[in-house]
Amino acid sequence: MEVHKPDIERNRLVEVIVIAAVWIVVFTIPLFSNHQNGTYQWSEIHHDWLQLAVLFLIYIGNIAFIIPRYLHKKHYLHYLVVLLVALPLITCIELQLHTLLKQEQVVTMPSMDKGTPIEFSSEMPAPEGFRLTERKNSKNNSPDFWTHLLIALLVTGSAAAHKMLSYWIQEEKTRKTIENKLKRELSEPQPGFIIVKSDYKSVKLMFDDILYIESANEYVKIYLSGGEMIMTFMRLKNMENELPKDKFMRVQRSFIVNLEKIKAVEKNKIYIEHKKTIPIGEQYKVSFQEFLGKHFVK
Repeated sequence: MEVHKPDIERNRLVEVIVIAAVWIVVFTIPLFSNHQNGTYQWSEIHHDWLQLAVLFLIYIGNIAFIIPRYLHKKHYLHYLVVLLVALPLITCIELQLHTLLKQEQVVTMPSMDKGTPIEFSSEMPAPEGFRLTERKNSKNNSPDFWTHLLIALLVTGSAAAHKMLSYWIQEEKTRKTIENKLKRELSEPQPGFIIVKSDYKSVKLMFDDILYIESANEYVKIYLSGGEMIMTFMRLKNMENELPKDKFMRVQRSFIVNLEKIKAVEKNKIYIEHKKTIPIGEQYKVSFQEFLGKHFVK
């Protein structure tokens, strides 16, 4: 039994709203952390936004594509391989973009209106309009790679936890819906009859009056204890689904018997009232033997 479509759509809408709200808050954090003396340090903000954008893409890619395709279907090895390939590659691309953004060059010389230029020293701050090129060696880049990769793994883990929790909640709702339906069906009194169409009439048949039912291609023949036979347009499988399982059993591809009407069993034959014999099919032997075992007096 599946969850109704409106419930699925509502759950998805709530999920999208929550994710959007969380990431909007996350993207506003750099604005507060890089706000000093009434000014925004836009260079640092842009760097932070770049990293957050990459993490956001990793998160969305996980919950929208990778997790439903691999993790939810229990393809754990495939999921692990995708992460081991994709995350280091994405991290390298992100660091390259950071490097390009942080490469700063001289944009203008110091203003001559503020005096004669003086000789610079390493201890003196850069004059107005002068920015030094940032250079990092391989040793400084190495910790950045592992730090960014760890953060990407944490985001991936949070996406997996969020999505699997969502799947679990949905499955629990489905299970409870099925349980409630079964409880309602069991609590409601079951009718002791069925109504079938026969010769343009609706015929009411009491379960206690039915001896056995036989398939006849697209029709079924219902034999009654009074010797009467009712024919109706229906497949035997559909008829089987309408009958109570504790009273009727399919014992052969073409026969359903009323268990209360069985008089005797001999080898692979069932004796019904009026000396009628019904064969037991090979694929139905086990279930029929289990029925006999429950009621056999030793």
